[in-house]
Amino acid sequence: MGDILTAIRQVPGGITRPWDFRRRRTAGRSASATGSIPGGRKYRCKEIGSYQQAQALLLQGHTYLDSNGDGEACESLR
Repeated sequence: MGDILTAIRQVPGGITRPWDFRRRRTAGRSASATGSIPGGRKYRCKEIGSYQQAQALLLQGHTYLDSNGDGEACESLR
């Protein structure tokens, strides 16, 4: 076990912990920064007035409103 730890310490940068890797990979890539949210505004289902409005937003590209990926946004508004 000691030989493995010695080898790891000799690697430049050592070991990257998984949570540090994920944080570094997504740093600076928020959805609004990358332009993946149309109009730059992110909606919550409870803010949307109707099921039909949620479907219209989904068609405009607000895919995060479809949490289970079945093609229907904000099913709780039904």
